[in-house]
Amino acid sequence: MEKEINDLHDLLMDPLFPELDMKLRTGWHCDEEEIESFEFISRVQDKIEMFYELYGYELLYATEGYYYLHPVSSSIKTYKLGIESMIISQFLALMKMDPQYLESSGFFSLGELLDRIELMLGKQQVVRTFLKRKKSKESVSEQDYLNVQQAVKRSLRELSRYGFVSVNPEFSRIYPRKPIFRFMDPIRNLDNPQQAMESIVKGENPFESEEEREEGDE
Repeated sequence: MEKEINDLHDLLMDPLFPELDMKLRTGWHCDEEEIESFEFISRVQDKIEMFYELYGYELLYATEGYYYLHPVSSSIKTYKLGIESMIISQFLALMKMDPQYLESSGFFSLGELLDRIELMLGKQQVVRTFLKRKKSKESVSEQDYLNVQQAVKRSLRELSRYGFVSVNPEFSRIYPRKPIFRFMDPIRNLDNPQQAMESIVKGENPFESEEEREEGDE
């Protein structure tokens, strides 16, 4: 039988809340795949919202179906993803929308992710981005590929900690979870958000028209 929570004291005394609180404050996102935590938040959402208001946070629920904390005070220190993890998250959002994966299990492998990244960015840009090189080498070595692979794995582990993706130890089953759509927020109201996300990944401005882009290239 679920313990009834009538006030903040009951919330703080519930054995589920301390760990949940620590994870949420570090930037973790909770969707329905976290069955116990998601059910708990949904059941006592009003009490949790009251608690975080005291500390300058908002508990938000996204339309896709996940909870996360949003700081409303500038004095609250927030964690920012590195550029590599941001790029990986954008690719994961793209693959989450791709019919090829939606029609199957929704899972894909590290190799498939790397192929998608290389196809869109090109070998040289991949190496510059993930190995943080300012200049491109004439050729990309096998060791370069291995180093890129390790960098992508680090980013996937980081995104996994925050609830954006599920990965198995071998990285053969990567599954973008609903919170990955948070990276679509700036473009979700555009006519073609998938195309807009592809523009962002390529370093283009999705709010810029094709004519404006062509003028800028002249």
